Amino acid sequence: MPSSPRPAPRGGSRPSSRPTSPPESAAASASGLVSGDWRRRVAAAAREALSVVSPVSCAGCGATDVPLCPACGDRLVPAVTRTDLPDGLAVFSGLVYAFEVRGVVLAFKNGGRVRLADPLAPALGAALEACGRAVAAETAGGPSVPDLDLLVVTVPPSRRGRRRRGYDPVALLVRRLGLGAGARVLVPTARARGGQKGRDRLQRQRGREGSLRCTRDLTGRFVVVVDDVVTTGSTLQEARRALRARGAVVVGAACLATTPLRSASARR
Repeated sequence: MPSSPRPAPRGGSRPSSRPTSPPESAAASASGLVSGDWRRRVAAAAREALSVVSPVSCAGCGATDVPLCPACGDRLVPAVTRTDLPDGLAVFSGLVYAFEVRGVVLAFKNGGRVRLADPLAPALGAALEACGRAVAAETAGGPSVPDLDLLVVTVPPSRRGRRRRGYDPVALLVRRLGLGAGARVLVPTARARGGQKGRDRLQRQRGREGSLRCTRDLTGRFVVVVDDVVTTGSTLQEARRALRARGAVVVGAACLATTPLRSASARR
């Protein structure tokens, strides 16, 4: 039996599957959509819309509609200082923890503004470089810095701080620098207490005693301790104690920032 003729598609002839070229005006319009000018206009409109729902302000000075204004960004240019703790540990810091810098660091540490790790990381990187140069100078005639195989060990946040933030600020900065840090080399112990704010040097030192534990055997390893802000240095001294207890040779410390008092003493 002859087959019935297939009905033609509704609406006329069958559409072609071949792509058709857009008109020249449409192509020009599409090209304009990806232009830098268009992107800037969309970004500005998005910022304006978001500022109504969730206002954005500069982490340093509070200027509106920008997460970090150019003036405060300029204040994050590294200016490395060195201080020596009572136990002889050399500490290198990339910034002075005051004014706008303090605001940016606090917004990064406690305000959940993790993207500030990008503009802050170079200051920590400069402190690490200065520490490495000092180690090389002090071991003149001995092994070079690469031969020393320096291990970067970050000071961990307290358990309470980690739960509150949901991230480790120091480890995040180290990752932004593309460095491998000794993961969980130092951990807080059951004796670890809360924040140190408002305590004097002796109280801070006593509060930190026994608060950290080294999880590895580091016999003979050369270590640089990394932290965010150095005030009295009690946390760094506790980190050094815990690392030495497992055989590490702590050659120095690098911090994102130092308090003005320590910065002034470094310049004298």
